[in-house]
Amino acid sequence: MLVAANANLYFSDPVQQKYMWEQYKQEYHKSYTTESEETTRFGNFLTNLKIAEKRNAEEKAANGTAVHGITKFSDLSQEEFASRYLLSDASKRVGGAEVLEISEPPKMDLGLVDWAGKLTTPVKDQGYCGSCWAFSATEQIESDIMRTKGQTVLLSVEQIVQCDSTSYGCSGGWTENAYSYVKKAGGLEKESDYPYSSYQGTTGRCSSNSAKYVATVSGYTTLKSESAMGTYVQQTGPLSVCVDASSWNSYRGGIMSSCGKRVDHCVQAVGVDTASYWKVRNSWGTSWGESGYIRLKYGANTCAIANDPTYATVGTK
Repeated sequence: MLVAANANLYFSDPVQQKYMWEQYKQEYHKSYTTESEETTRFGNFLTNLKIAEKRNAEEKAANGTAVHGITKFSDLSQEEFASRYLLSDASKRVGGAEVLEISEPPKMDLGLVDWAGKLTTPVKDQGYCGSCWAFSATEQIESDIMRTKGQTVLLSVEQIVQCDSTSYGCSGGWTENAYSYVKKAGGLEKESDYPYSSYQGTTGRCSSNSAKYVATVSGYTTLKSESAMGTYVQQTGPLSVCVDASSWNSYRGGIMSSCGKRVDHCVQAVGVDTASYWKVRNSWGTSWGESGYIRLKYGANTCAIANDPTYATVGTK
């Protein structure tokens, strides 16, 4: 249930706190092995209620409509959340992109152009592994195959997580490295042939089979500005993007306007209304946000969305 941004989340009454905690555990199927762990998680929960209230106030001040509140991450400290989920690191980026500047401004009369379900595969869940960079790149390759080849195929994120030696598996990486790995390796397997197994944070060892490669990457392109991104998504299709998601752990819905600019997470921009917002697909499952998506204010580089937008040049086997 989506709580209004101006509603109270934190209560000092211990009875109310315990009631909310029990409801949270029931809704999100949470259980803890020791009393000490439960005490720690309960403390995190109360702290996150205060943080969500603060973020709601910041959204209101920024004229945003995003609502922060209780999510599946509410029993994690901010530090735990960052260390498990926010591990895209620009220092790991490799070069080699073609920079494309689209000079034509976005068409302002199209309303929302939404490619979700048309040029995208379903929302995925990276689990406790810091593999967002691999998900973002894989999803973009899937979308570009759908867009240019008319084929829908679920590709192996795990192959990139385990086999890209220029990145760090569950400990982070960057989308350009992922594209470059697929190009150098000669291809990418299907998800069904090399399924995702890193949910608990263990990367594992590379075991790819080139005989099963079904998708190829020959290069990638970086767009230069948010307006170029707007034009591209309106006219062409989704883009891989890397953002500041440090405040996303409490996001419940609405258009986010108040956000940082320190990039730490990679996702996919799947739609845009250039008079209002970006629609962004995350990799935290459908129980997070708006069924796995978040909306970000357009035109203000919200959450640093214009930092690193890319698409791939792809092929199939």
